[in-house]
Amino acid sequence: MHRRLLALGLVFSVTQVSAQTPAFEAASVKPNASGAAAQSGRMANGSVTMTNMRVRALIVTAYGSRPERIAGAPSWIDEARYDITAKAPAGTPDNQLPLMLRTLLTDRFKLVARTEMREQPVYALVMVRPGGTPGPSLRPSTECESGGAGSGIGGPPLPAGKRACGVISGSDGKAAYIIGGARSMELLARALQNLGLIERPVIDRTGLTGTYDFDLRFSAAPLASSAADVPLPSIFTAVQEQLGLRLEPARGPVEFLVIDSIERPTAD
Repeated sequence: MHRRLLALGLVFSVTQVSAQTPAFEAASVKPNASGAAAQSGRMANGSVTMTNMRVRALIVTAYGSRPERIAGAPSWIDEARYDITAKAPAGTPDNQLPLMLRTLLTDRFKLVARTEMREQPVYALVMVRPGGTPGPSLRPSTECESGGAGSGIGGPPLPAGKRACGVISGSDGKAAYIIGGARSMELLARALQNLGLIERPVIDRTGLTGTYDFDLRFSAAPLASSAADVPLPSIFTAVQEQLGLRLEPARGPVEFLVIDSIERPTAD
């Protein structure tokens, strides 16, 4: 049934704007022709400041999409750059700012977009031994410490007992870690992908239900480079040895943001 829906091109509209759509109370959009390479952005405390930003980066910020999963866009979204300043109504929580940026893109750039699931190469997170037991660093758990902190790069493994609630990950360019407290395999798969060390999306096909504690330590060096100075395994080896799982090449549904139309805005 799922494959049939994909074949039929199942899509979901994401840019329908209603009267309840959150919007900035004031916003300025100006082209930036400085020729500078750097771009920067800040969204906090009810305000947004974007400097020399490519339009693709604006869309990524607004929708949380990965840059390579934006389809159908004209080439100028990677060329034209803009400065944007905007202010939200008083008391607006910061998690509403990306939604307000979506409204700005709709109003000023005439952006019309939709999400679409496409069959793509992925890594499937699977059990090394189907029906077997997880590895030593993956334990069933339903409890965690709210507000707790995990051990960072180079620190000792977390002690037995409750982990901090959530998924904590990080890298110093040489070593990396992913620590979870009472979290699902779906969230582990997402964390494996979000570190940027794996070139494909990761989807959960472990068949493991419920929540788990996990503590994964691995090298952050590129897979093709030597990491002799970092006595840690690659992410692929670590997943297998520490978690009893495997990242297996496969194909699966991946969400794309498809641009149906977009226009260059009129400057303020």
